[in-house]
Amino acid sequence: DLSNQRQTEQGGLTGTISPDFIRLNELLVLNLASNNLTSFPSDLGNLLRLKRLDLSSNLLSQSIPSELGNLAGLNELDLSNNLLSESIPSELGNLAGALEVLDLTNNKLSEQVPSSFESFVDS
Repeated sequence: DLSNQRQTEQGGLTGTISPDFIRLNELLVLNLASNNLTSFPSDLGNLLRLKRLDLSSNLLSQSIPSELGNLAGLNELDLSNNLLSESIPSELGNLAGALEVLDLTNNKLSEQVPSSFESFVDS
């Protein structure tokens, strides 16, 4: 758990998430909430065993990577309280089988929900 690191003297984790995290392919939970991260690698979609990903309350300002749709076993995805823009990638609809919590609040996302999200209703 590397959350709330901005409360430390060093001011928390900043910039991008290190590609070294991607090498932790057995990782089940990645909590980097409440830091000063500005982007995340597209390789994050390679953490196929991940159950919980929390990147809330950072400074993420690009679009949500479509590669997150590869995380078919993900139960919780929290990207709230960032500066994410553009639209929600339709690939996130691939998570309907396992995803129980999806929090995208307090971002700058398009209000249009992809049609692939219809599968959440049937799950």
